[in-house]
Amino acid sequence: MPKIFSEEDRDLLRHKLLDAGLELLEKKQYRNISVEEIALEVGIAKGTFYNFYRSKETFFYEIMQAIKERNRASLRSLPENAAISEIADCLINRYLNTKTVYDYFTPEEMKQIVRKLPDGDSANDSAEFASELCAHIGGCKGEPHVIVDMCNVLGLAGANRAIMDADGFEKAIRTYCTALATYIVKGE
Repeated sequence: MPKIFSEEDRDLLRHKLLDAGLELLEKKQYRNISVEEIALEVGIAKGTFYNFYRSKETFFYEIMQAIKERNRASLRSLPENAAISEIADCLINRYLNTKTVYDYFTPEEMKQIVRKLPDGDSANDSAEFASELCAHIGGCKGEPHVIVDMCNVLGLAGANRAIMDADGFEKAIRTYCTALATYIVKGE
């Protein structure tokens, strides 16, 4: 007979599963991680895993969302009328020092995960990030579509970080984040 979990047990186990998934992603590539391995890490049966997630893809999609949420936490610490330098520092930290989904998944793996979701995921993370950033700091002077495009460029740079010169990547990110912060605040 299957074990009945209380709501508290379910929440605790869900957190353990997500933590285990992230730990496994630190050690190996997504495609080399099995549901059996995830379940073993947490000390549950493979069938129990499926009581929480329909598939490996829905599990890793939730991990992708947790990574994105973690990366947005720093912008929430910005004051409402943040200075250009504060916004630039926040963006620089996000794109230089914080692991993103691209540090764990290839673009092809992300597409594979999203394709297997019932509703798909057409959300543009850069658009969501830009919208939340502008709302949090009390609005942006720059055009929203330009801010989203600039965030998309930063995201693409991050996705290709591994093939870029490290010093050149850092200088480009610092320069671009400062330009983005200036555009957000001044609209120029």
